[in-house]
Amino acid sequence: MEADICYNLAMRQSSRLITQFYEERLKTAGLKSGQFSILRAVHFTKQTTNKELQRILILGQTTLSRNLKPLLRDGFLELNVDPNDQRIKLISLTLKGKKLYQKALPLWQVAQLDIRKKFDQKELSQILTLSDSFVKELSLS
Repeated sequence: MEADICYNLAMRQSSRLITQFYEERLKTAGLKSGQFSILRAVHFTKQTTNKELQRILILGQTTLSRNLKPLLRDGFLELNVDPNDQRIKLISLTLKGKKLYQKALPLWQVAQLDIRKKFDQKELSQILTLSDSFVKELSLS
């Protein structure tokens, strides 16, 4: 094995490029890719907690808070107290947030199609398999 190979650098380079790729397509909605991921996760969960979003998106608290802040400030997400436990804040989409998600969704879908055009099915399958392996193996560490 070559000593100068860095798996971290290789993954970060590809991660930065794919982030730029999606953000270029999402910019007309005024969203960063991380913000879209949050809206998408909240859309599917309907209502969630900070801790659950961290688990779903595999984000640390600081990164999640940094991405949540403008979405909350601009009224796309709202916090409500959990009726069963007053200490827990539930995150949900506002009507404005639902509209933003619906505006951004077709842009994301175009990005998905563009990725499918750039890579063949075998490569896409390998990407997903490798990603799943990293998540599984490194989440247990």
